[in-house]
Amino acid sequence: MIKLTEELKYFFSGSIFIGLSSAYSLAIPLLVLPYLIKTVGLSSYGLSVIAFSVTFCLSLIIDFGYNISGVNMLSKLPSNKEKSETITRTIYTKISLFLILSLFLAVGIVAIPYLRQHLALYLYSFLITFSSVFNFNWALQGMQKIKTLSMVNVLSKTVYVGGVLLFINNQNDFIYINLFYALGIIISGLLSFFIINYNIPLKPLPYDFNMFVEEIKRSSHYFVSNISIYLSASIYPVILKVFLSNEMIGVFSIVEKIYNLLRAVFSVYINLMLPKISRLVEYSKRIALRELRKTYFFVALFVICQITAAWILRHQIILYFTNEFVSLTVELLEISLIGILIVIFNAPVYLMLLALDKKREIMNTTILLAITGLILCSVLANFFGVKGAFFSIIFMELLYTLSFLKIYLVKINKT
Repeated sequence: MIKLTEELKYFFSGSIFIGLSSAYSLAIPLLVLPYLIKTVGLSSYGLSVIAFSVTFCLSLIIDFGYNISGVNMLSKLPSNKEKSETITRTIYTKISLFLILSLFLAVGIVAIPYLRQHLALYLYSFLITFSSVFNFNWALQGMQKIKTLSMVNVLSKTVYVGGVLLFINNQNDFIYINLFYALGIIISGLLSFFIINYNIPLKPLPYDFNMFVEEIKRSSHYFVSNISIYLSASIYPVILKVFLSNEMIGVFSIVEKIYNLLRAVFSVYINLMLPKISRLVEYSKRIALRELRKTYFFVALFVICQITAAWILRHQIILYFTNEFVSLTVELLEISLIGILIVIFNAPVYLMLLALDKKREIMNTTILLAITGLILCSVLANFFGVKGAFFSIIFMELLYTLSFLKIYLVKINKT
């Protein structure tokens, strides 16, 4: 009989729960995508995608890198009192950031005609930004409450899908798509708050502006990294709007969602292993690396299998979503699979850099590559249309892989 170590037991059990919930969270919205496109039309859906990209980018300001810094800190704090204070300070900081962003939104509505033209769409979509206040996934992850994290993720997407199927009935309803996405996060976030408060009683702290500044400084490097990574890829629909039609943005969004679904296994692995690897590197980098090698083999094998399946079934996959621009969309999916192969070499190095808290090096790299990605997407989209966006994504995945590997080999191995 094969005996599993405690580390492998944690990896396999955690992988099952968070893997299934992540697959559900990504797959269920994909399953309703054909319904959305059929009901509201590809053009209106493209408008919704643009609004989602803008407001999700703003939500990253609310999250402010706590998905990394918060996880790292909670996993290393010894007492519940310290964990409680950390969570409370983070909540205060998120609320403060949202109030500041609300003022900017009001100014934007007055100053930008496009926002006034689509006012209802952007007001409903702004709830995505607001929902980040209720996003406690980072706290559950840092506390290693993997089953609970899986449960609230499933609840969030179930609320979204239920709202879409019940209330999106005609073309004019496209303005509500992002509203239901936000409501899912808010409802599941409230449940997360009560669960966290049950395990670690949260006590109010006096609000102090100096505390706000300290929290901003603590997570600023990871915030800049997160927003840079997002801008280098996920805000592409906004750039494509300059060169392409709403239909082409809808085509891009279909393939991008499939790409993100295939890529999600890396995020699942990082979310699962970051707290454990962060603790291990406190004692020994060698032990942490050994743990990473033992577990990542299964991740790489799984990714290769899913890439193979996606290639074989590529025509059937695209025909499930749309009957328009099928040949182009299939070709885009084929191109995107190259990017997934590249990320196999990226993810473990990135995880080690996060665990070692190399936040300055990560920040500097992501800023530079984000600017590069935006310029590259603009240039390639102008010459190659929607294909150019995916050429840019693949090239950026390669640059991130080489850059993080260089940081690890040069900076880390010298210590």
